Amino acid sequence: MNVYLQRYLGLDERREYESPAGLPTLRALERDYILFLLDVTARNRAEVSRILDISRSTLYHKIHRYDIERES
Repeated sequence: MNVYLQRYLGLDERREYESPAGLPTLRALERDYILFLLDVTARNRAEVSRILDISRSTLYHKIHRYDIERES
């Protein structure tokens, strides 16, 4: 795994990613980045949506799609 991505996104190096090359999928990267942003913003969803330049409703859909609520 790319060390830069690992450090930048705070990815777990022991995690198995489902892709042929052993690299994280775009969905895995997006999910991990949303988790990271929720952590560094103290779960401030309005701030996370501003950082991602998406609406809050889109962020809520992504949180639901990736089942992030249960992890935090």
